[in-house]
This record gives sequence, structure tokens and C-alpha cells, in this order.
Amino acid sequence: MAGDVLPLLLSLFGLVAVGQILRLTGAAPPSASEALGRVLVLVTLPAWIVVILAEARFDAALLPALAACAVALVAVMGSTVLLMRRAGASRPAQGAAGMTAAFSNTAFLGLPFVIAIFPGSAGAATAAVLIDSAITTLLLLTLGVSFSSAMAAEQVGPRGPLGRRLLRGSLELARRPLVIAVIVGLGLAVGGIRLPQALAGPLTQIGESTPTLAFLTIGLGLDLGALRGQARPLALISALKLGATPTLAALVLLALDVRGEVAQVAVLQSAMPTAVVAGIIAGEAGCDRGLSSAAPVVTTLLAMATLPLVVMAARAIGL
Repeated sequence: MAGDVLPLLLSLFGLVAVGQILRLTGAAPPSASEALGRVLVLVTLPAWIVVILAEARFDAALLPALAACAVALVAVMGSTVLLMRRAGASRPAQGAAGMTAAFSNTAFLGLPFVIAIFPGSAGAATAAVLIDSAITTLLLLTLGVSFSSAMAAEQVGPRGPLGRRLLRGSLELARRPLVIAVIVGLGLAVGGIRLPQALAGPLTQIGESTPTLAFLTIGLGLDLGALRGQARPLALISALKLGATPTLAALVLLALDVRGEVAQVAVLQSAMPTAVVAGIIAGEAGCDRGLSSAAPVVTTLLAMATLPLVVMAARAIGL
């Protein structure tokens, strides 16, 4: 079992190492991570999502899988805040910890990883995309933004009427390329419309560059200097993010008697390290910036060891 996963992980995280070497040696400019990230968000990931969802296979396990990921996310967010509070952490530190322990890197890391673990599986790919869209993205931009603002030391800017804020947030969400790609892909799938080969071919080629670019981007963006002085809270965040979250998702799925590839994808997506954007949102809202920026670095590094364990554990318990 480990033989299937470890070579793949070494290959993927080898790209992370290359990105980090480029960063440390100055061979890549400081803006390289941001530039590649924009290419991923605006071009390669949307193209890949359209192709995946146009050929989507909707499994009966999808709804329980989404529910398991959502339950795990919310439970870990609340538990992290309580544990940080008991440890005497400030409210902004509690907010940063809650955000970074709850939200997973299901797009840049999770989607390429799932595609690599389940090559050629339309059901697994569909589940990975929908978990990223319906759980990570939607909850991050609603629950995550509200939570970060509430936990910050000070509110940043005028909040305005609730209805206006909801409308503004919905319009901004609808304009995001990844959301547009999900809507287009689902529309094609539901309508039974096949992409013409003249379009499907280029989109597939563009989309398949995502794993390479994604792991290079992670390596280029890793700032090891952000780790100083944060050992105890980072240990807590890492344990909850990489251990408790996938465990909770697996328990929910077992309780619902849901098994198979989609269930395994849900656990894997829950096991992904912290989403970088979750740390950015927390920091911009006024939560602890040091902790917000350090958590994605630590959890990404530790995920090299924990992800193969999660894959083997999910299979071993019969998911």
C-alpha cells in the first residue's frame, strides 16, 4: 500500500523542494510565487475544473462526503478556539488558529493530489472539485470571513447592513474564475453536453499543467522564517488540522456507512494542510498575522509525512 503512495509523494513534494531551492538561492524573483498563483487561479485550475466536471460522475456518496467535510471543518474550528482560549492565547491568536486549523488546501494541493492518487477516476475527481467549491471556497468566503472579523482585535472598516454585505459577497464570489468554472462544468454535465475536441484538447493540456505549477508555487511561497516563536500554537494547529480533521470526517462517513473512492477523497481533502488564503484572510481581518502566515508553512511540510499515513489508514479501516 505504501509502495503506491510514497513514490508519488516523493515526486510531488520534490517539486516543492525545487520551488524552495529557487526561492532560497534567488534564482526565482520574490514575486514568482504570487505570479504562478495567479496563473493557477485564473487559467490552469479553471480549465481543469471545466474538463473534470464536463465528464463528471455523480456518486450517491457525494452528499454524505460534503457533509462529513463540513462537520469536520466546523468542529475543528470551534475546538481550536476553545483549546487556544484555555491555553491563555489572545482573541486574535484564537482567530488565526481557528482559521488555519479548519480550512484545507483543497485546490492547489488537494485536487492535484487526488487526481494523482486516483488516476482516471471521474468520481474521485468530481468529489475533489465539489469539496473544494462547496466546502472550502464557499465556507471560507462566508463563515471564514465572518469568523475572522469577529475574532480580530478591531473591526477593519465599516461593516454596513447585513443584506448589502451578503449581496456584495455573493457578487464577488460569482465573479471568481474557479466558481465560474464550476458553474460551466456542472452546466455541461447536467445538460449532457460534450465539449468539442477542439476545445477539450487545449483545456485538458492547460489543466494538466496544474500539479506541476501548484507544487512549485507551494515551494516558492514557503517562508521558513515565519516559524520563529510559534512552536506551541503551531503544534496544536498541526495536530488538529492534519490529524483530527480527517479523523472526524472518517468517523462521520463510517457512521453513515459511506465507503468507496468518494469517501476516501473526502478524508484526503480534509487531511490537506492549511489553505494559504485562510491565513491571508485571518491576517487581513486583524487576527494574529505571525500565526496566520506560519501555519500554512508548518502544516504543508508535515503533510509530506501525514498524507501517506491518511491514505493507508482510510484503506485499512475499509473506507
